Amino acid sequence: MKILILGSGGREHAIAHKVSQSLMVDKVFVYPGNPGMCSGKFSIEPLYDQKFSHQDLVHFCKNKNVDLTIVGPEAYLTEGIVDLFKENNLLILGPSKSASMLEGSKVFAKEIMMKAKVPTAYYGEFDSIAKALEYVEQSANEKMVVKCNGLAQGKGVIVCSTKSEAKSAVVSFMQDRLLGFNEEQIIIEDFIEGREVSVFALCDGENFITLGSACDHKRLRDGDLGPNTGGMGTYAPCPFLSKDDLDFINNSIFSPVLKTMKDLGCSFSGILFAGLMKTAEGIYVLEFNVRLGDPETQVLLPLISEDIVPLFLAAARGELSSFNKCSVSIKELKAVHVVLASHGYPGTEGVSVRSGDIININKKFNLSDNDFVYFSGVKKIQDDFVTSGGRVLGVTAVAENFPLARSHAYENCELIHFDGVQKRSDIAKGVK
Repeated sequence: MKILILGSGGREHAIAHKVSQSLMVDKVFVYPGNPGMCSGKFSIEPLYDQKFSHQDLVHFCKNKNVDLTIVGPEAYLTEGIVDLFKENNLLILGPSKSASMLEGSKVFAKEIMMKAKVPTAYYGEFDSIAKALEYVEQSANEKMVVKCNGLAQGKGVIVCSTKSEAKSAVVSFMQDRLLGFNEEQIIIEDFIEGREVSVFALCDGENFITLGSACDHKRLRDGDLGPNTGGMGTYAPCPFLSKDDLDFINNSIFSPVLKTMKDLGCSFSGILFAGLMKTAEGIYVLEFNVRLGDPETQVLLPLISEDIVPLFLAAARGELSSFNKCSVSIKELKAVHVVLASHGYPGTEGVSVRSGDIININKKFNLSDNDFVYFSGVKKIQDDFVTSGGRVLGVTAVAENFPLARSHAYENCELIHFDGVQKRSDIAKGVK
């Protein structure tokens, strides 16, 4: 088989690495990919020197006889690439444009949660800055969460400890162009106290198989301080989810959401990513995403012990029921992933995100079968890898327990350096 993966980051590198290990697969293309994906023993061909429109990608798949396309980033999905591929009889894993609104619109996602009777935080939605500020002022709560309605690459959520912070967040999104534009619609949620976890389900429109759970560190700095990012590190599986919790997530979140989406005429096929909060009162949904997470994928896929390609094919074809199981086979191991980011990332503190720094990897760096480096924001100048901004790369280690996996990940991080590097030192710290 030939497989095309859309995207350029560490998530797509991890997907490419996993599917390239399948005995069913001869070739993996990644568009646009990045030069770091070429390193390694598997047949992965990034196409970063190409410039393709969505229609060009259709022609590429037909010309190269690509058997399956896997979509990484949400933007491709909300732009409707799945619909275009299906119109051209090309097999693709991902939700339609209408189903992708589960991530593309926080308001739509909340409406689906209400219809599906999924537990979630009480909220208000606003298209006027004056009404939003009035809501904050009149709220009985000091703590609240302000979210932009549309896509924001992990930077559209501000957790506020006071009403003053909430008002500033409203103004930042709707007036001060925090995201580079003025957000026209926001939601303001009640703050929920608990522990955050992400759970992933592979769906075919009606049936689903869970792929695992992971805990992400979103804030830039140690101690969960600093601005929100796309994720600075993660670990898997989640140590505080019980079997009863997982049954609840399957029966009271994934199942009713898939049924509700089907009943509304926008069946969901692809990866459904549930961002959850486990509280003293139970599990609540914070948000849905419609693709694999970054960096969660970098710990999920190394823990899956079976060939993922047959499952991806079945989901894309609407045939997951033939597997007659509710989850993938997971190794009895733990995984920790640490992100190395560029100076200035995420670019929301008045400092420009820097690029062009040479990435030095110590000659002692020698990956075992349980160590992985996934490249993201890199380009190549002559024989050197250099940073191209944002999250540059991530290091994953898999071991018998979390302390050992964490130790191995950080040991490998110490062998990689570039000027201005940012990384947290507390990923999975204290996790047993």
